[in-house]
Order: sequence, then C-alpha cells, then structure tokens
Amino acid sequence: MLDTLFAKLQTATDPVAIQSLEGAIWEQWTMVPDPQQRQLMMRGIAEMQQQELKSAVETFTRLIELAPGLSEAWNKRATVHWLLGNFPASLSDICETIKREPRHFGAYSGLGMIRGEMGENGRAIAAFQLAHKYNPHIVGVDAEIERLKALGGDPSEKDPLGCEQRTAGR
Repeated sequence: MLDTLFAKLQTATDPVAIQSLEGAIWEQWTMVPDPQQRQLMMRGIAEMQQQELKSAVETFTRLIELAPGLSEAWNKRATVHWLLGNFPASLSDICETIKREPRHFGAYSGLGMIRGEMGENGRAIAAFQLAHKYNPHIVGVDAEIERLKALGGDPSEKDPLGCEQRTAGR
C-alpha cells in the first residue's frame, strides 16, 4: 500500500490529491494492527495534542518497547523530544525512524530543521533533500535547501545525516 501511495505522490499535481496522498501515508504509518499497541499510539498522540509531553514520551517509550520495528512510534517520540527541547534524544529517535522507514519525509524534515538549528548546514541539506525526494510537495523545502547552501552547507559523503549510517535513502 505504501509503495503505491509514494508512487502516486511523486506524480501528483492536484493540491487536493497531494493532501489526500500525504494523509493516507501518515495514516499508514500510524496504523497499528495490535490493539494494545494501537491504544498506546492513540494515547501518545492525544497526550501530544494536550501538551502532556512527559507522559507522551513515556507512552511512546512503552510502545517502542513492545514494537521496536514501528517507525512511527520512534518518529512521534522524536517529535515530543523536539518539543521538549531535547535535540540529542530527538536526533537519536529520528535516526531510528529512518532506519525502519527510509522514505519518512516527516522524519527527514524534522532532521533538517534540527541540524539547521544546530548549524550543521550540510547535514540539514542532506536531510531536506531526502524529504524532497520522497515528497516533492513539501512547502518551502527547496527554498530552505538553497538558503542553507548559501550559508556554506555541503552534505558529507561519509555520514550525511549524522545517523552513523551512509543513509537509508541516498
């Protein structure tokens, strides 16, 4: 299902279709077949929405313990860590996300934002380029890549994302 959605997203031109495809991809990432795990995912999302961030970290940690292969559990916890200002924990969870789902444009976008905020322009560019590769419709990503390049950023070939891996999708 995800392969089909990603293929359609690459060629979509209608804004309504693009939004629908993006939503369907996020839904697939969030969909958890196991009832206990699904309940934890929904609870963690609700805690995020209610700004109960420390509780959300605990909930997503429990979900990761139960289902370590679930990329979106890692991504959600990365987002909560970012909201709490814990960049190292967020970066670690983003790297785990993309190891499990190398097309996760949301994780790459977050990685690019954090790397940019940390002054790691080359790594930010690499992350934004991958976000664009998997979702060419992300608003502002091309401009951000150009802005970072103008600041002197150049992606490293050895570890372009800073995830101690060549990269899942490059």
